[in-house]
Amino acid sequence: MKLAIQSALGVDFAMEKIKIDYPPEGMGDFSSNVALLLAKEVGKSPMEVAEEIAEACRGLTSTEVEKIDVAKPGFLNFWLAGKTIQNVVEEINKKGSEFGNLEKKKEKTMVEYSQPNTHKEFHIGHLRNVFIGNALVNVLKKAGGDVIAANYIGDTGTHIAKCLWGLVKFHPGEDFSKIENKTEFLGKVYSEAVQKIESDEKYKDEFKKIQKKLEDGDEEIVKLWKETRQWSLDEFEAIYKELGISFDKIFFESEEEIAGKKMLPDLLEKGVAKKSQGAVIADLEEYSLGVLVLERGDGSALYGLKDIPLAIEKFEKYRIDSSVIVADVRQSLYFRQIFKILEQMGFKKKMAHIGYEFVALKGGESMSSRKGNVVPAQYLIAEVANEVKRKFPETDIFSEIGLGAVKFFMLKYSSGTKIDFDINESVKLEGATGPYVQYAHARIASILKKAGELKMEVRPPQWRSNLHEKERALIFELLKFPDLVEDISKNYAVHYLPQYAIGLADKFHSFYAECKVIDEEDLERTAARLELVKAVQIVLAEVLRLMGISAPEHM
Repeated sequence: MKLAIQSALGVDFAMEKIKIDYPPEGMGDFSSNVALLLAKEVGKSPMEVAEEIAEACRGLTSTEVEKIDVAKPGFLNFWLAGKTIQNVVEEINKKGSEFGNLEKKKEKTMVEYSQPNTHKEFHIGHLRNVFIGNALVNVLKKAGGDVIAANYIGDTGTHIAKCLWGLVKFHPGEDFSKIENKTEFLGKVYSEAVQKIESDEKYKDEFKKIQKKLEDGDEEIVKLWKETRQWSLDEFEAIYKELGISFDKIFFESEEEIAGKKMLPDLLEKGVAKKSQGAVIADLEEYSLGVLVLERGDGSALYGLKDIPLAIEKFEKYRIDSSVIVADVRQSLYFRQIFKILEQMGFKKKMAHIGYEFVALKGGESMSSRKGNVVPAQYLIAEVANEVKRKFPETDIFSEIGLGAVKFFMLKYSSGTKIDFDINESVKLEGATGPYVQYAHARIASILKKAGELKMEVRPPQWRSNLHEKERALIFELLKFPDLVEDISKNYAVHYLPQYAIGLADKFHSFYAECKVIDEEDLERTAARLELVKAVQIVLAEVLRLMGISAPEHM
């Protein structure tokens, strides 16, 4: 195209400025804005420039492009040749699950996600974090990146001291071995402790003493902390196993706190931090980022004093080139503060924060550990699986479908959108749901199984000039998959995965409704369409895998 433009207009230009988009249906396969970009430079209207480029491109058109048109206010629309479209099917069936893989990159990225706190229940908000992070890790790997999946567990801090105080104060001598759900118990103790502390000032003093003992390494309190911490870690491990999630590296807040306190004198000496009313702060007012307290007047370390050494450790120890952190959107300012502090220290690296909004059950109030009204993750997973079993009693994979429904529902919204999780809506077999996409995959498996049972002598498929419009639309949707992978690897917008999956499933169902796949009277067409549905199955399975969702052979 560049040669054609230079020939038509006699100008050179930067290819990276050109946008290639997918226009509305019926207006071509690809659309370019190049005429709009060049109009002012050559002193002509965008439509004039577009017509000249189109004419030049027609003269250079290869067998890959069938038609080039111009649309107002100056877009160039391209239609691919039928053979080019059909070659996509051959490529997918040849590459299998590797279709869409991008070239290997030298850049190493660490994606930190999940970050649950011990001594609190793992709730449905944590699920959204996990699903976003895991999908991003999968996409970055498919895009050719070297990726480290990391978790940062909050196993120290004020909330833990409050929970330990609640145990000591209100549950002395209790036989913990008899408690069936220990993490639920810890959540209730924490909520109880918070409410007591807020209602009576004397309780606040008692809690502070426990917090000081924990920080000073009191043998009895540390023993209680280790025992109860392990309850949470065991639950986290069980949940991750159920979700099919694994991490390459797990960091602990208690370890980073030690590193942060060692670093504090250096931060003060460099002027990055300063003392203020007994506390240690980072004054970022000149950057319109406010003030971040690193250490309280009582000597207790806050999050910033832990995240600073953690960021440095990631880059120096693991030799990464970029760091991505998936965390609550309400921490956006906080992470901008941390990144600025690191920059002031001379540590300017490629770091990004992906913020996500609240999750609540439809019709329920916002969750709060302090209020004790969190919705446990395992409760939601079990309820969705039960809803699948109720709606589809004949299925033997209700847990698999249910988990897929939860993941899909969480991922289909952009990270900045609040979610009211609708259990009934999430398991429908129609609409934007996980079961709808899984059903498309299962239907294809059934078609291929039936074709195998018929044992037809089907010849290898040949190029056909009479593609049905539904076939063409379906194949072109497959063609978009590599671009999807590349786009998400750059913008981290993993909600495009379920959007694409729905679009592909829609086009498959539309194709299947109008195009007979197995026709014993037309073996050549049958061969071509069987290859097509195989390609759709491969891509559907792969996009589901990227979301961490299974691709069932039957429903």
